[in-house]
Amino acid sequence: MSYSFRGLLVGAMLLALALVIPAIFHAINLGSSFLPMFYPILAAGFLTELPVALAVGFLSPLLSSFLTGMPPLFPPIAFIMMAEGLFLAGLPALLHQKKKLKIWPSLFLTLLVDRAVLLVAVLITAKWLSLPEKVLGLASVVHGLPGIIILLTIFPPLIKELQKRLALFPLAE
Repeated sequence: MSYSFRGLLVGAMLLALALVIPAIFHAINLGSSFLPMFYPILAAGFLTELPVALAVGFLSPLLSSFLTGMPPLFPPIAFIMMAEGLFLAGLPALLHQKKKLKIWPSLFLTLLVDRAVLLVAVLITAKWLSLPEKVLGLASVVHGLPGIIILLTIFPPLIKELQKRLALFPLAE
């Protein structure tokens, strides 16, 4: 299957941003509650073909873990984020690009599914590690609320603008 050069280029740039943005957030003590890796992963879902978006969503936490130690492989936060990344990138590609749902509802549904995936993954992991499941599950979901609020308010106009700018460059197969 062939992908557009533009899609691959945008995917590569978003993958790079998914490595850099979290490092910047952590360097200035903003930490993970603002979900810094989500921005480029979600953007990949709205701006690139489904396979490229899925690659960005899956590889971002894995590469970041190997290169920076964040997210850690144990406890298995990197693996949980890899699962989240698949949904964060894949759902917008399906809902917005394939089903032609508008940006805001696509984003809202994607974030809702992401929180459910996170909750289930944390509950399973906590049980496996003999940790308090319900407390960790709830804490994990609530911890990201500042980032969710930012994404729901700032992300839709940002994606619209990026789509306009990318439309200036023709798709080349």
